[in-house]
Amino acid sequence: MERSSAIRYTYQDLLSLPEGHTRYEILDGQLFVTPTPRLDHQRVAHNLVLLMQPLARTHELGEVVGPMTVRIHDEMVFEPDLIFIRSDRMEIADPDGHVHGAPDLVIEILSPSTRSYDQNLKRKKYMESRVPELWLVDVGAKGVEVWRAGAKEAERPEGFVAWRVGDEAFELPFGEVFRGA
Repeated sequence: MERSSAIRYTYQDLLSLPEGHTRYEILDGQLFVTPTPRLDHQRVAHNLVLLMQPLARTHELGEVVGPMTVRIHDEMVFEPDLIFIRSDRMEIADPDGHVHGAPDLVIEILSPSTRSYDQNLKRKKYMESRVPELWLVDVGAKGVEVWRAGAKEAERPEGFVAWRVGDEAFELPFGEVFRGA
């Protein structure tokens, strides 16, 4: 389960924390610490990369990577499971592997210990931070909620999730997304 602190943290504080088997995020100056994801969570993340990265490269769309430190501002730093950045926006990624600005797509894979945090607080903060598209991937239910900037409710596709980049659209079948999980 995530834990938060009463001290206000910044991006610089995050850079001084030890690397290890926990994830650190800062939301409105509060530090949240979450455990390393479980096997099924990692399988789904891997499956998504295997599906999306070849499409991104073949069509010269950009990069699918994760987990990645995403700094929106000094007191808003996320570590999503996966992100996509369009080719024409790659300047938001620095040489140290951090992203400074909202990615074009954020993917969070729900885990039992972080489900409420991801679905509520983090989703709200992503939308406030102008993330254009957020996928909440539910391994247990084998489904995806798609949140788009400005939307009041999530889309809940059945059978596949549509990944749209500019004029391109790709269907990612749930059977492949959740393979092995």
